[in-house]
Amino acid sequence: MYFPDEGSAALARRDWIGQGAVPKCVEMSSLGGMGSAGADISKDVAIIFFCTKASEADFLENVLSKMEAREDDIYKLSVFINPNLVDMGVTGFGMAGRLLRERLLDGLPNVYYLRTLQWGALTRSWPKDFSVWQEDEISDGGYRLIKALNTLPTNPEVEDIYDIENGLQDAPKDGFGLLNAIGDFAQGLMRM
Repeated sequence: MYFPDEGSAALARRDWIGQGAVPKCVEMSSLGGMGSAGADISKDVAIIFFCTKASEADFLENVLSKMEAREDDIYKLSVFINPNLVDMGVTGFGMAGRLLRERLLDGLPNVYYLRTLQWGALTRSWPKDFSVWQEDEISDGGYRLIKALNTLPTNPEVEDIYDIENGLQDAPKDGFGLLNAIGDFAQGLMRM
């Protein structure tokens, strides 16, 4: 298991392994930390990454490529919990961010997904679709489904779904929408 920092890894070792919550064969380290530099991953069956950041992408790619290059059939699974691998402050809005997404994220299915929003949440529980929810005191559970989508929507798409649902924006008309795409791009640049 890889954690965001050495402190989190030490706390997990103390609380989880020390209390018998996980087997002693489970190793815990930070991504790119001192303990992980010479870690033996030759017998690992699964790797869990907690809260990986864009600044750790090089180390993450290194670990994944070592696991994929193994000749045995033992390696079965990589799990990412709350990854934040595309950060505009680190990867930027252009080519670097796109290449990082293509190398690390595009081939991975989102099995479970939860992103909280100021006004609701974006969720997925595979094999169901992604769903956009809005807080609603009247609805059971406190949330109302706004829209279900078969692919993960971008941040601007999620905001557009909310705005259209609440009458803050008109629904897009059918067609190419080149001007809409240029406008969305310009708004994204201004938010940086």
